[in-house]
Amino acid sequence: MDKLKNYNIVFTSLPFGKSDFTFELSQSFFDLFEIEQDFDNPNLIATIILDKKSTMLELEISLKGDITVPCDLTGELFQQEISNNAELIVKFGNEFDDTDFEMWVIPREEYQINVAQVLYELAMLSVPTKRIHPDVLNGKSNSEMIELLDQYSIYELDEDEEYEHYDEDNNNDDDDDNNDIDPRWAKLKDLKP
Repeated sequence: MDKLKNYNIVFTSLPFGKSDFTFELSQSFFDLFEIEQDFDNPNLIATIILDKKSTMLELEISLKGDITVPCDLTGELFQQEISNNAELIVKFGNEFDDTDFEMWVIPREEYQINVAQVLYELAMLSVPTKRIHPDVLNGKSNSEMIELLDQYSIYELDEDEEYEHYDEDNNNDDDDDNNDIDPRWAKLKDLKP
């Protein structure tokens, strides 16, 4: 817990009312958790507004910044902007309980809270699951991957085109198959009304 002490907020010395705190979250912050991330060069700013009341603490957390991620289509790295907000209520009780993301209970004799885990989780939840380079969205990408995707993509046909294509295939098949009909199947043609 010593490595996360920079993310402690000592609330006992704060006056009642709102106080602002700002934390910069860079790669060194994410390295503290020793969990592999699928992004690089995080440059995030977390702003916490702590509202101290006589029976509880209310925290409004705002996270903004950018990270470097690979595009899901082209594999090119780009800067992805992320932002997220959360609220946390901290109540006083007999023992520590942080199982709920929105409400913590801390012992009455506690004088500080550590927000590192909350900031980490908020940042990880802010990372989009689908990452597409802005140039791909604008149609300005010159990547070879986009050309390959276009070349090998399967496109859905309209019903009219599909029907015409089906008729062409059937007409060609009938012409080819008339010469090579199995005599057993030829007898079935006589059954037509």
